[in-house]
Amino acid sequence: MKPFHPHLAVVTGAGSGIGRGTAKALAARGAEVIVADINFATAEDTAALIRSAGGSAFPYALDVADPLSLEALADHVKTAHGVPDVVVNNAGIVVGGPFFDIRPADLQRIVDVNLTAIVHGCRLFGAQMAERGTGGQLVNISSVAAFAPMRMGTPYGFTAAGVKHLSETLRVEMAPLGIGVTVVCPGLIATNLAATATLATLSTEQVAITRQIVVKGMTLLGMHPDKAGRKIVEAAATDRAMLPLRAESRLIYYFTRAFPNFTRALMRVGSGPEVERAVRFVIDHPGFVGVAREAAELMPQRPGLQTYWEPPEYDDPPPPIPIRR
Repeated sequence: MKPFHPHLAVVTGAGSGIGRGTAKALAARGAEVIVADINFATAEDTAALIRSAGGSAFPYALDVADPLSLEALADHVKTAHGVPDVVVNNAGIVVGGPFFDIRPADLQRIVDVNLTAIVHGCRLFGAQMAERGTGGQLVNISSVAAFAPMRMGTPYGFTAAGVKHLSETLRVEMAPLGIGVTVVCPGLIATNLAATATLATLSTEQVAITRQIVVKGMTLLGMHPDKAGRKIVEAAATDRAMLPLRAESRLIYYFTRAFPNFTRALMRVGSGPEVERAVRFVIDHPGFVGVAREAAELMPQRPGLQTYWEPPEYDDPPPPIPIRR
């Protein structure tokens, strides 16, 4: 393997969670990091953390779902900073609920963010690496959902599977150019991914309570994003084709490959309509909201992680967010 000493790295969705952890880990390897996130305030926070540790980072506001903004960032990075050695396409969202009840705008949004943006990220920055002629590394963040089909999470699952297959295909095509491609399927990480989730068929209050409980649960049970970031950078350094990040990711990956029919049957039972009806009976009970709200407030949370924030609304196509530094 070639020595891994990246001079410049780009990380999308770097304002929190896995993106922030990976940006910090790349900076620790000596890279100047382009910190891009739709929330410019959190991008600034990540850059400040890197600088306080002696690293170099530049925050940018970017909506990866806007191809023109993504192209503008790629052009600006090349002009102002140079061609990146590592690009981590990390930005992602969750859209869940019964497939027929998901709004077309939400369905389009998750495709744009979780899949199309990664396609364009690989295309734009990969072309720069190919033109430079000295190789590079593309890292695409997928999900354990790429392996296991589950009801109520179809949009998240098929976009994750698309990212996985895209990465495996690009790895074959770009190998002669010296460009490695790594796909990461994390598993449970202590991030605020659920804080931006869109959940069909739930009331506004039910969504807010669900987000709060899931985010707190992820902080308690999930791997710390800084540790995840270090593992991701190590996978990039060794040019791994795929990284199932946690034990459950590896277990599900190998289990679904060995027993595909049994896996589908298990997922059908575990997330079937019977379970959905039981859950709906509980959450729609008049006394549930008050109890759940109190439980969410009392539930502990691991300190020191990204704070909860409400995502912007996307009933209308989002305007391009200007790149700022």
